Amino acid sequence: MHGVGIIGIGSVSTGHLRAVAALESTHLRAVADTDAERLARVCAEHGCEGYASYEGLLADEGVDLVIVCLPHGLHCEVTVAALEAGKHVLVEKPMAVNVEECDAMIAAARRTGKQLSVGHMHRFSPANRAVKKLLREQAVGDLVCLCDEAYRPFNPNRAAWYLDKATHGGLWYQNGIHLIDRSCWWTGSRVVAVKALIDSRFFEFSADDVAMALLQFENGVYSTLIHVWWRTGGRRFSTEFVCTDGMLQLRRGIESGRNDLFIGRDGDWEQVEVTEDHHTTTQQLGAFVAAIDAGTEPPVTAEYARHMVAVLTACMESSCLGREVELQDS
Repeated sequence: MHGVGIIGIGSVSTGHLRAVAALESTHLRAVADTDAERLARVCAEHGCEGYASYEGLLADEGVDLVIVCLPHGLHCEVTVAALEAGKHVLVEKPMAVNVEECDAMIAAARRTGKQLSVGHMHRFSPANRAVKKLLREQAVGDLVCLCDEAYRPFNPNRAAWYLDKATHGGLWYQNGIHLIDRSCWWTGSRVVAVKALIDSRFFEFSADDVAMALLQFENGVYSTLIHVWWRTGGRRFSTEFVCTDGMLQLRRGIESGRNDLFIGRDGDWEQVEVTEDHHTTTQQLGAFVAAIDAGTEPPVTAEYARHMVAVLTACMESSCLGREVELQDS
């Protein structure tokens, strides 16, 4: 059984705590956080060791797998330290804030021989997998383009770093990475060029709250991504796939937990039954542990996650420059 240590026990850690408890192959050995009150509460709830610093947790010999749930700018430092301490690491997305940091993390994993994976969990959703299967089977022909949209209210109960552009907060780093990952996974191809507009239009903080991006893939597919934190409006999470012999539409109920999938042909929509499963974080951890035990590649490799960061930062560059940016991350 793997002794798991979670570094950072804010809101992002909630799903990971449930995942560790749900799996027979893992137990929560320790958590680390600088908030003493939060640390005491989580330790009492889960009966685990608590450390006021990540260094303390990494020195715990009972921990062999670390989950990093920290602000984006700390991912590289802590992940490299964990790998050097002989721990396998699952780090939350985005992997890091730039490809140089990703390279340092990958080098540390190779140097230590430890497994490194990144929390791109959306591929474990049954609805997303159903889309992937239909595309792979060419149920409606070849994929030509897709449009992935997310409109949601802003949650004001955020840490200060989350609202600050200087600390890589904002919508694009936090949630835009999900849209990039979904498009890359669904298309099965790498992004070669991007054109994006990323800005703060609704709120007073410096981090962005609206983003639009056009991704061009190596296999010829195009993807449009739109994500907005609105001040007032209506929730909508949907993806449309235009193929040579029809369309697919996925309507995601983030709050309701219900996902609806449709196939469109000849002007009509036919619903496809999708099994619901709200334990994607548990499946993610289970798949990572299985890869560790088998000595095989994890379902989300560090190299794949590096490309996600390359696309993410290329979109930021495109928005700043006001032009298309070609990716040079191979």
